Amino acid sequence: MNRGQKMLLALLSAMLLLIMPGCWNYTEIDDMSIVAGVAIDRNKADGKLQMTVEMVDTQGGLQQNQTGFKTLSFTGNTIFEIARDMISTTGKKLLWSHAKVIIFSEEVAREGLIKAIDWYSRDTETRSDVFIFVSEQINAREIINLNSTTEAIMSFELAQMMRDEKYLGSAPVVEIWDFIDKLETSGYSAVAPLVYINEKNGKKNERVDGAAVFVKDIMVGKLNGKEAKSMLFAKNDIKGGVLEVNNMQGTPAYSLEILSSRTKVRPTMIDGKVHIQINTVTHTGLDEVMTAEGLSGNESIAAIEKRAGENLQKEILSVIHKAQQKYHADIFGFGEAVHEHLPKTWTKLRKQWPDEFVNLDVDVSSKVIIQSTAKTTRAIKLGD
Repeated sequence: MNRGQKMLLALLSAMLLLIMPGCWNYTEIDDMSIVAGVAIDRNKADGKLQMTVEMVDTQGGLQQNQTGFKTLSFTGNTIFEIARDMISTTGKKLLWSHAKVIIFSEEVAREGLIKAIDWYSRDTETRSDVFIFVSEQINAREIINLNSTTEAIMSFELAQMMRDEKYLGSAPVVEIWDFIDKLETSGYSAVAPLVYINEKNGKKNERVDGAAVFVKDIMVGKLNGKEAKSMLFAKNDIKGGVLEVNNMQGTPAYSLEILSSRTKVRPTMIDGKVHIQINTVTHTGLDEVMTAEGLSGNESIAAIEKRAGENLQKEILSVIHKAQQKYHADIFGFGEAVHEHLPKTWTKLRKQWPDEFVNLDVDVSSKVIIQSTAKTTRAIKLGD
């Protein structure tokens, strides 16, 4: 039984609880459609919102080598209207409590997401821990429709990718409650992971890499995977991943696995102006040495640590400057840090924080510690 089938079995087991004698909300399972995930687009034909729903097929979905799913697309002026139309068309009630993901097209994200997520956040049957994405494809439904080629429930696959993302660190992990919380918090701009279709050797798969940047609920730009990792460092959200370090000649030579990382953000007042000091300490293991000399040459562990720290410091500053100068979006929560540590100053600056953020002085100090070099420091020697 594959992972999709196991998740489907778990879902159906949970559904049985709804039809057990004595349940307060008795509903036949055949009268419901279990929603796994949703994609929101702007329909080109009529300009209306289009919602594509991936649903678990409870009829025969547990047969060997088969995972049950189906997709439906409807258009309407509002998400609520679309959801109601789906019920009247399918004749089944949509069960939202098992939905795992909601994907927005870039077009919808750049228009503003309030109109698309307000209903979802209000409905009593939806969950607040659903993962949110912005599609790099023209239409978000292209991601959902990958299920026809991968023969898997795409929403479940994406949810599992987000659970594993902490080991990669190339995209933020954002649930809809967290996204809405950022929209409602002064001094903090929201982000969402980018998802796209990767094609290799004729096979298409979903990939998550980078981040969409928002000012209020409107998407204003993107960060690539490397920039997203630097953003996560600045926000103290790094749980894993790899740091690549060049040798003294500037050639990629070392791979450091991130074991743990701690970031401290401290706002202070200097000459009447807010100053942000960021200090990161990252513990790593040396997992790869791509030099013939290995660690027996002129490179010491201390030298690699120093260069890794300098590179990380430079990359964090670079993404901060990009957010300041290009997007004017405080995706790091510096305003929230000022609110916490300098409450009186925040009271004065709160209303004009977007302007303050653009001109904010930020210093970064990054320390990388290599606490493990795996099994050996010896390089692999080729025979004559």
